[in-house]
Amino acid sequence: MQTPPVPAYVATPDGRMHVVTRGTGPALVLLHQTPRCWDEYRTLLDHLDGYRVIVPDLPGHGASDPTQENTVGATARAVLGILDALGVPRAHVVGHHFGGLVAYHLAATHPYRVESLVLSSTPYIDAAERERRRDALPFNSVAGPADGAHLHRLWERRSSYLATPDPLVLSRYVRDVLAHPDPDRGHAAVAAYRSEDAVGRYDGPVLCIASACDPRSFPHRGRILAAFPQATEHVLGGDISSPETCPEDFAAAVTGFHRRLAGR
Repeated sequence: MQTPPVPAYVATPDGRMHVVTRGTGPALVLLHQTPRCWDEYRTLLDHLDGYRVIVPDLPGHGASDPTQENTVGATARAVLGILDALGVPRAHVVGHHFGGLVAYHLAATHPYRVESLVLSSTPYIDAAERERRRDALPFNSVAGPADGAHLHRLWERRSSYLATPDPLVLSRYVRDVLAHPDPDRGHAAVAAYRSEDAVGRYDGPVLCIASACDPRSFPHRGRILAAFPQATEHVLGGDISSPETCPEDFAAAVTGFHRRLAGR
C-alpha cells in the first residue's frame, strides 16, 4: 500500500512555502506549470515509487507565499530555499511548462544541485519570443459578468488544449485559476525571461519531454532541444496537462531516463 503524500510548510528566505513529499530514495523534485499548484502531479505520484518525491507549490501558487520579485529567477531561488530547508543537497529535477523554465534556470545557476534535468513542454524565450509574448492576450483571465459565463469560456478554452477533455483535470485547473489573485502573473515572468543567457551553463544529463497534442509548445520543441546538445527527446501523446492526462506514460519517461543514467 502506497503512503499518502505529506503536506508541510517550510521557512525560506523568500517566505513560507508549502511542499508535499512522499516516499524515500533519491530526491525527485517536480515543478508545476502556472497557475497550478502541487496538485498537478497528484496522480503522477502513484507511478513514482523508489524516490523521495518533493512537490512544492511555487511562490504565489497554491499555499506558498509570493516572492516580491515576479521573475523566473526568483522562483528558482525559492525552490533552492525549499531544498535547503529540507536538507536536500542534490536532486533530480522535473519541470512542466513554467515549471520547466524554473528548472532550466535552477540548473543553469546551481548546476551542482541538479543530478539530472527533465524539461517537459518547456519554452525557449529569446528576443523573438519575448516580442511575441509582449502583447499576448491573458491566457487565464476570468474577468466577466456576474452570471458566470466567463467560467464557461475559461473551461472551453482550456478544453481545446487537451487531447481528451477530462472534467476532473479541467475542474482542478479552474479551481487553481480562481484561487490565484493574478493567474497570469507567471506568464508575465516567462515573457520577460532570457533563456539565451543560460545556454551552456548546465552540462549534466537532460531529457526533453514533448507532448504531441500540446499546440502551445510542441511546434517549438526543437528550440529547447538545441539549447542542450546532450539532451535526448521523448515524445508523448499528451497535451498541455500531460502529468495529469497521461501520468503513466509521463512517469515511464522520467523513470526510464533515470534507469538509463544508472546503467551507464
